[in-house]
Amino acid sequence: MGYSHMAIPAGLVPPMCFCGDPCKLEMSDEEETFRRRYWMYANRAFDPPEKALMEETIEPPPLCDFEEWIDKEVKEKDREWFNELRDWNAKINAGIVARKKEEEQRNERIVEEKCRAAAKRKAEREVKLARAKRAKAALEENPDALRKGKWPSGWLGVKRCSAEI
Repeated sequence: MGYSHMAIPAGLVPPMCFCGDPCKLEMSDEEETFRRRYWMYANRAFDPPEKALMEETIEPPPLCDFEEWIDKEVKEKDREWFNELRDWNAKINAGIVARKKEEEQRNERIVEEKCRAAAKRKAEREVKLARAKRAKAALEENPDALRKGKWPSGWLGVKRCSAEI
């Protein structure tokens, strides 16, 4: 049962808890007892830090387990409200799942694009490496070609057309 402290309405007198203190008024947030009011023990085994109360992470154990229901049945409008909340949460969760799926697909596309780009760069490097090997081989055959500016045709793997010359 969650914390939802309520002010005690006029005309209601809080009963005494087993430990001798007056009870506090709470409202249930569970499905079977949604928005039903009940009296609950006010004392806890220790005081949780303020932040823990806000986040509802720590709920200290009670000193006694006194609970007495004020509302005996869940009202129809409260049941409808709870069903609407449940449906809304289901839609939100479905949207979250759909967004995660879209994000995974997008990430897969990005990874594929990166792999294709890496393969393309690797192929370009292999072509350039082969071109460099041919150039070195041609330079070893004719060491003066570089100094004299004589480039054999096809030396760099690029064929010149007669219009350029």
